[in-house]
Amino acid sequence: MPYLMVDLDDSGDCQRAMRQLRHHLRRASDEQPGPCREPMLRSGGGGKAGKTPLKQKLQRIRQRGVWRFLVQIARLDDTPRSLPELDEALDLPRNKMRSTKAIFAKLENRLDVRFLKPASDAGEDESGNPRYVMPPRVRKLVLELAD
Repeated sequence: MPYLMVDLDDSGDCQRAMRQLRHHLRRASDEQPGPCREPMLRSGGGGKAGKTPLKQKLQRIRQRGVWRFLVQIARLDDTPRSLPELDEALDLPRNKMRSTKAIFAKLENRLDVRFLKPASDAGEDESGNPRYVMPPRVRKLVLELAD
């Protein structure tokens, strides 16, 4: 289950967090049979009941501005790259991928999907930044939806 970071000093952030929590509680209580309506706890295992397929999740974000970055990353080869290396490979302004990754993180948490995951065997770039890869299944579907 993804963790939710909330800036308690920002009322807008608190309201968004409350909406997200209410959504999760409603969904959990809808999935639970019987008269008891307390939220279910997710276990590590379990079925796929109520989960949205990855393709549908990706279709939901096609209208968002970050979609073009996902397509550009998917069209690169599968070499692990740090965020600054992605800026360079995609010919983007410096730190553009850093801000885009922050937007990715919000969508990733909301949709329970990872667009970029740390490459465990790729090490770090010369500045100490971790390198990322796009999971093959995500890459395949992004390219499929882009064409």
